[in-house]
Amino acid sequence: MISDLEIKLSKTTNVLLQIAAVVGAITVLAGGYTFYRNYLWKPKVEVLEVDFNNASAKLKFGKKMLELEGDAIFLLGGDWGIKFGSTSKNGSTLYDRIELVRKGMVYEYLKK
Repeated sequence: MISDLEIKLSKTTNVLLQIAAVVGAITVLAGGYTFYRNYLWKPKVEVLEVDFNNASAKLKFGKKMLELEGDAIFLLGGDWGIKFGSTSKNGSTLYDRIELVRKGMVYEYLKK
C-alpha cells in the first residue's frame, strides 16, 4: 500500500493545468449562454408603426429601433427573427401581419 505518495508538478505543468481549468470554465459558460439564447430566451418586440400597403414597419427591440421592410426576415438573435406575413390573392401578395419566427417558422403573430 502506498501511503506517502507525493506528486511533484513542475512550474510549467502547474501553469498548463491552470490554463486548462480557465479554458474549461469559459467553454462551460459559453455553452450555457448558447443554450439559454437558443432554447429559453424569447425576444420582446414592440410594434410602433406599421404600413401593410407598403410593407414597412418601425419596431422596437430592446433599446434598438428597427425598420422592417418587404419580404425579408430580420434576425433578432439565436434562432429568432421577425418578418411580414403575407397572403397570396389573385396572383398578388398582400402583407397583412407581422410574425415573430423561430428557426424560420411562425411562433407568434405580433400585429394583424
